[in-house]
Amino acid sequence: MAIRPASFFRSGSSTVMTVARPRVIALTLGKHAPIFGALCLPPGAWALAEGDLLLALVLLAPVALSGVLHVGVRSRPLPDDLRGMEAMMTVALVFLIAALLTTPAFVALGMPPIDAFFEAVSGITTTGLTVAQEAESWPFAGHVLRGWMQWCGGLVIATAVLALLLPRGRPARRLGRVDIQQGDRISSTREQARQLLTVYSALTLVMVLLTMLVIPDWREALVLTLAAISTAGFSPRPDSLASYSPLGQGMVILSCVLGAISLLVFVFVGQGRHREAWKLGSVQRVLVAIALALVIYLAAVLTTSQDRELTLYAHGLNLISGLTTAGFSTGPVYDAGPALLILLLAMLWGGDAGSTAGGLKLSRLHVCIGAVVHAVQHVRLTEHAIAPLRHSGRPVSTEAVVSLLALVLIYFSFAGLLWFHFVAHGYPPLPALFDTISALSTVGLSTGAVGADMPGDLKLSVAFAMWLGRLEFIAVLALLLPRSWTRPS
Repeated sequence: MAIRPASFFRSGSSTVMTVARPRVIALTLGKHAPIFGALCLPPGAWALAEGDLLLALVLLAPVALSGVLHVGVRSRPLPDDLRGMEAMMTVALVFLIAALLTTPAFVALGMPPIDAFFEAVSGITTTGLTVAQEAESWPFAGHVLRGWMQWCGGLVIATAVLALLLPRGRPARRLGRVDIQQGDRISSTREQARQLLTVYSALTLVMVLLTMLVIPDWREALVLTLAAISTAGFSPRPDSLASYSPLGQGMVILSCVLGAISLLVFVFVGQGRHREAWKLGSVQRVLVAIALALVIYLAAVLTTSQDRELTLYAHGLNLISGLTTAGFSTGPVYDAGPALLILLLAMLWGGDAGSTAGGLKLSRLHVCIGAVVHAVQHVRLTEHAIAPLRHSGRPVSTEAVVSLLALVLIYFSFAGLLWFHFVAHGYPPLPALFDTISALSTVGLSTGAVGADMPGDLKLSVAFAMWLGRLEFIAVLALLLPRSWTRPS
C-alpha cells in the first residue's frame, strides 16, 4: 500500500516533537514575577516622589502583585527538563505581560487605552515609535517610565538570546562559567544572566556619567542613555535629539553604537579576554557596516537636488541611529528616494547578534554574503571536493542555514502583510514601507505614517509587529500556534 508523504511526515514527527506544558510555563512566569516588580518600581517611586499619586498607584500595584505571586510559587521547584520551546514562550509572554501591566500607567498619563497599549509595547520592545500627543507636558516620571521600560526590554532580550534560547553546547558555554551540558540548566542560565546584567549596567553607568557632562539636565541625560544603550529611541523632547547640542547628540548615538555590539564582547573584555572579544568579529561588523553605510548614504544626500535642512553631521547621526535600530533623530527623516532606501536597508539588517539591537542582524548578513560567494565558487570545485559554507572560520550547519532562510522568509512575509495594511488605509507606499520596516526591526524612526491619527486596527497591527520583531518571530509563532500545545495525532 502506498504511503502518502503528508501522513508519513505527521506520524513520524509526532514521536520526536515536544509540546509546551501550560503548568510549567505558568510556574516559570511566577518564578520570574520579580521582573515585573523591577520594571514598575523605579518609575513608580519617581512618580511618588513627584507627588503624582495616580501614576504611582498604577505602577506600584503591579509591584505588590508580582511580589505576592512570587512568594506563592517560590517553594515550588522548576522541572529539570525545562524545554527550549517553553523557555521561548515564557520570554514572549514576559514581554506581553510587561506591556499589559504598564498600559494603565500610560492611561494615567492621558492616553486612550489603545494608544497606551501601543506605547507600552513600543517601550518594552525597545522600538520607540510613539503615538503620544504632547508628551512634553507629562510629569517627568512618564519619561522615566518609557526610558526604564526600554532599558529593561533591552536586557531581557539580550539575556534571552544568549542564555535561554541558545541550544545546549559550546555556544552557550562560552558565556557562562557553568557548563550547560554538564550542569543544571537553570543555574547556568542565572549565571549567564548575572554576567550580562553586570556588563549592561556598567555600560549604562559609564555612558550616563559621560552624557551628563554634555547634557545639562541630568534627568534627561539619564533617560536618554537608558533608551540609547538598549538601542531604543524615546526622548523626553518632542523633537527627539534635534534641540540638543551636537556633542550631546553624538554622545547619545555613541551609546546606541555600543548597544548594537554583542554583549559577549564586553563580557570578554571585562574578563581580560581581549583577543577572544576581538575574534568574535562583532566590533568589526558593526564599525564596517556604519562606515560603508555612511559613505553611501551621505553621497546620496549630497547628490540629490532637494533642499537640505540638516547638516551632514546630523544626517550621519540619523543613519547610525537607524542602523543600530535606536530610532533617535536629529531632524526630519530625509525624504529623497535613494537616501531613504539606504536608510531603510540599514534598518532592515540592524545591529549584531547578541546585542540589544533589532533587525535581521549583521552576522546573518555576513552569512548570506558568504553563501553567495560560496555558491559562485562551488561550481569550480571538483566532483568529490568537500568545501562547506563557513562563517568566522567555522562551518555553518544545515540547521543554521535553514533557520536563517526561515527567519528571512517570515520577516518579509509579515512585512508584506503590515505594508498592505498601511496601504489599504490609504497611506503612501514608500512611507508605509519605511514605517513597516521600522516596526519589525524595532527601530522607531518614522516618515510620519505612524502617529496618533492611525486607525485603531492599524495601531494594534503595528504593536503586534513590534512584539514579533523583538522576539524574532519564532517565539511568538510558537506561542500562538495550536500545535505547540497539542501533540499531533
